[in-house]
Amino acid sequence: MKRFTYLYIIVFVLFNLVACINPVSDFEQAAYLKFITVEASLSDLTEAQKVKLYWSADRIDGTSGFTPITGAKVWLTTASGSTINYVESGVTSAKGVYSSPDTFKGVVGEIYTLHFRLSNGKEYESSPEKMRKAPEIENLITRFEINDVYSKADPRRAGFNIYADFQDDPAAGDYYQWFWKHYERAEFCVTCYSGAKYNFATTNCDPPRIPTDEVWNYICSAPCWNLTFSNELNIMSDALMNGQRLTGKKVARVPFDNYSKYYLRLEQRSITKDAYDYYQSLSNQTQNTGTLFDVPAETRFSLNIKSKTDLTEKILGIFDVYAVKKRVFYIDRQTGVPADERPLMNFGVGEVYSCPPGAPNCQDRVPCLEGLYRTPFKPEGWID
Repeated sequence: MKRFTYLYIIVFVLFNLVACINPVSDFEQAAYLKFITVEASLSDLTEAQKVKLYWSADRIDGTSGFTPITGAKVWLTTASGSTINYVESGVTSAKGVYSSPDTFKGVVGEIYTLHFRLSNGKEYESSPEKMRKAPEIENLITRFEINDVYSKADPRRAGFNIYADFQDDPAAGDYYQWFWKHYERAEFCVTCYSGAKYNFATTNCDPPRIPTDEVWNYICSAPCWNLTFSNELNIMSDALMNGQRLTGKKVARVPFDNYSKYYLRLEQRSITKDAYDYYQSLSNQTQNTGTLFDVPAETRFSLNIKSKTDLTEKILGIFDVYAVKKRVFYIDRQTGVPADERPLMNFGVGEVYSCPPGAPNCQDRVPCLEGLYRTPFKPEGWID
């Protein structure tokens, strides 16, 4: 399953801050600079290990985006002498994505170095990163809590906070990150607005000659799940509690937008110091300044990936090596809720599209395509 790491969550957070505080319609980076953007993570989970390479946009104008870097050679080396070669995806929608062999996963205690070479011969490598053991999640508590600074109509007001207990390792220098994913059944796989109809050949919504207010929802042709995930950086150093048992660490907050049970996959990660420093600098700067463009360049650029052919070149992203302890569970969103509290439910709009009677060769069910927010693969621990 394709999995996006924290690089794009960071971008999501930063750009939302920009949009809320100081909208930018056409920002040009200095000298139209583009930077190599690396989204690389290695865990000890039995999941595909991915490296994603892109050129960043040279401006923010509503149309520019990341350009995939294809034709690169990507590999890992270990301190014990192994080499793991990554293979570029042949799927059009996954250009710039390089995957390890299916059987490969990180091993606690091993030291890994990322390497990649572009088609123009430029070569890059990370600093060696050691995978450290993650502590077990000993206990989880779910509690309905209200944040009174928001109005009753604001979805941020009411929600369920998740608190974890765990034992920190006696060795100094541990760094932690918490990340969660939520899956829910997708009834519709495509929604077309303004009277548009879905084109099964192009997989796009074809607009009509004259736009209307019609909204058409297309049912998924096979089991499908929508995916959301944490969009904030939740990290911690053990500097002030080394070797202690930590109780009541807030690790997630989920919305009160329905009474249904809420699937949550929580990951407790043991990250490297480089990753912690990188995320910490981003977190501090965005909280202090509120905008992407006020963040000093040295905090946005990678702390552990360098060019071997041009030592002055700046790289965006981080090589993130971490071990994981995870817990999959369901949150009962009726427990602990005061009688006068109601969920802020989201109701869909539009009509369900169905083929007109007698229409030849008509299709009205859309395939579930793998993407950032959707997957055809049944989540671990899913209960129908």
